[in-house]
Amino acid sequence: MANELFDTLMKFYREFIQPEFDQLRSRMDGMVTKAEMHSYMDDIYTRFDRLENEYQSLSAAVRRLEDRMTAVEQKLDRMALKSELLGLKDHVSQLEQRIAALEKQLN
Repeated sequence: MANELFDTLMKFYREFIQPEFDQLRSRMDGMVTKAEMHSYMDDIYTRFDRLENEYQSLSAAVRRLEDRMTAVEQKLDRMALKSELLGLKDHVSQLEQRIAALEKQLN
């Protein structure tokens, strides 16, 4: 009777318990250990730090470019105003010549 009970328990173990444990072991083999997870997270944080530094550098570069563009636009505006002023001076000079010619004709 004891052998029969032992054999039944062994059969139950082999058919039901052992496959579950084997499946659990195979799942655990694929899992990452705590130390590996910490290492992985450290790598991610290192990358984030690099990205943050790169972002700061790019942000500063964009600010410098915006400042330069503002300066260039101001210079272009001044040049356009100067060009317009020279055109107006030329136009005034032509008008003065025409006025002088008209005054000459009247006298």
